[in-house]
Amino acid sequence: MKTRPRRPLAGRTQVASATLLAGLLISLGAAVRAAAPEPAAAPTASLVGSGILGEWIIEQARSAPLTDKRNARLNFGAEGSLSGNASCNALTARYTLTGEALKLGAIATTRKACNEALLEQEDRVLTALERASRAAVPPHGFLTLWDADGAVLMRASRPGPKP
Repeated sequence: MKTRPRRPLAGRTQVASATLLAGLLISLGAAVRAAAPEPAAAPTASLVGSGILGEWIIEQARSAPLTDKRNARLNFGAEGSLSGNASCNALTARYTLTGEALKLGAIATTRKACNEALLEQEDRVLTALERASRAAVPPHGFLTLWDADGAVLMRASRPGPKP
């Protein structure tokens, strides 16, 4: 039985190594671009024209007025950031507003201990935010959030002048 002489692998191995290395470098470049922070987006016309931007005092959450409004605040930033306080704990989230269609991202909160009444109030605020699908400032001037079925979830007013 005759065997064929083996061809050296060096040429094929070098080509395969070069191809693998090129693929890794392309992947690394994509990962670095993905990890780089994106520049802040300019305010969109729908956000600027919506009247939703700025600070709001939460007056009502889920069909009941807030009994302690000292800390219950929302602040809608032009770049799609929401910050504020749900009554006891600070909150932050990302949002998009297209016309009146509101989409909130995951809501992060601090974890301070508070009395039972504030925690119940905070639960209503957070639940209202999680369910919100529409936001507008009707002629009465209150920020109003609705769920997908059209039920009012939250009302908020602008803070008055500071004395």
